[in-house]
Amino acid sequence: MQALLINLFLAAAVATSSATGQGDVLNDYVDAAEAAGFTGGVLVARGDEILLERAAGRRVPGSDEPVRPDTVATTGSITKQFTAAAILQLVEAGDIDLDDSLSRYFADVPEDKAGITVHHLLSHQGGFPGAIGDDRERVGRDEFVRRAMAVPLDFDPGTAYEYSNVGFSLAAAILELVSGQRYEEYLRANLFEPAGMSDTGYVLPAWAPERLAHGATRDGENWGTVYERAIKDGGPGWHLLGNGGIHSTLGDMYRWHRALQGDEILSDESKALMYGRHADEGGGTWYGYGWSIEPTPWGEMVAHNGGNPYFFADYLRFPEGDVVIYLWTTSHDRRIKDMARPLAEILFAGESVSFPPEPAPLVGAGEGPPAAEGSLAAKWQLPGSHRGQRAAEMLEAITTDDATYRQKFIDKGFEPGLVERNGVDRLLGLFDRMRDDIGAFEVRGARPSPEGVEVVLESARGVVVIGLALEPEVPHRIKGVDVTIGD
Repeated sequence: MQALLINLFLAAAVATSSATGQGDVLNDYVDAAEAAGFTGGVLVARGDEILLERAAGRRVPGSDEPVRPDTVATTGSITKQFTAAAILQLVEAGDIDLDDSLSRYFADVPEDKAGITVHHLLSHQGGFPGAIGDDRERVGRDEFVRRAMAVPLDFDPGTAYEYSNVGFSLAAAILELVSGQRYEEYLRANLFEPAGMSDTGYVLPAWAPERLAHGATRDGENWGTVYERAIKDGGPGWHLLGNGGIHSTLGDMYRWHRALQGDEILSDESKALMYGRHADEGGGTWYGYGWSIEPTPWGEMVAHNGGNPYFFADYLRFPEGDVVIYLWTTSHDRRIKDMARPLAEILFAGESVSFPPEPAPLVGAGEGPPAAEGSLAAKWQLPGSHRGQRAAEMLEAITTDDATYRQKFIDKGFEPGLVERNGVDRLLGLFDRMRDDIGAFEVRGARPSPEGVEVVLESARGVVVIGLALEPEVPHRIKGVDVTIGD
């Protein structure tokens, strides 16, 4: 239930400003998003001042019911930070050590998993695959643990990074075994109630049905709710519990930020661990415990997102500046899903930012400049323009096992500063990571973007958009890569 995959760009210097009227500029941007079809909620706050709190669209597709600021929606994989915070509380209490191996908590741990620690689970370094079952399967804790112990690892523990829902569900199982409480009960008593978050959880808030947001299919039909499909009547199964699916509101996610800024939930030492750069994600970001850590021109950002093909949530926090941006939406438009970062730019740079224009239509090899016979563009059914050629070269680098091709592609196709900043080894590893995360795919087409080109794929995990920022002049080398996975 994570949507953002890769964000790899050259650093850009942006001046900060304390310009007045930021609320109006923020609202103008959301007005443009609403005109483009934004359905959901968004909040921007600095300290105890809420600068923007907006709801837009229809709670149920096709109805007259508006989304309200207190409408409840899934946070997706943002759930992981709650699991991490709960584990760190038990670390503070001396009940858990981050270096504890799985064998302290589970019986019959196989040899290949004997070296996995709690630290590895929270930082996606345990070697577990992304998932081992469907979120809607109501598998119990013990059966889930049995399956997790039987699954082959993708790598030796602690030697690599691979985003894994399995690891966080195992951390939630440890939480239950150590605390003697059910996962949601522990979170409610020790995180949500102290933070004043009465509307956050799986089932315990007992929301009225008319408060839950419904997702929409691409043709506008009512998909329903995550709650109805995967949670109600006993709570979620363990393919989801602890790693995704927690529901909340704009107000509660603001309260969570404020609680983390203080010390009622975690000590400064524990927060330093939570925001630590434990695992290199590639592209200039690191994974902490339930958070992705990213340097920005405005200070270090701790962030996470989540979703499925029908819901998306994005949570950006700047602890040094006491700034939080939270967005949830059922819109499928990528411009809307990406809205949190432009709002941060408005807030920190004090300048207006234009809402992106509607993307150009997708085109294939039969449209636009013809691709030369035998070229990579023709192979991948993409246009023969420089944009189509670069997109085709990227797809080839992702799918090929030819190390020589990959090296040559980096040498000739990537802007030297990007290579210098990230290193050749990281870029080579990026191709493997993208291949693993995307899986088998079909090319739907490509389109020009303000930065360069976007190539759109259909994969088993949903729609994948690979955005390449290109130099405007020949040789049109790649100066940035952005990949979004999930519809």
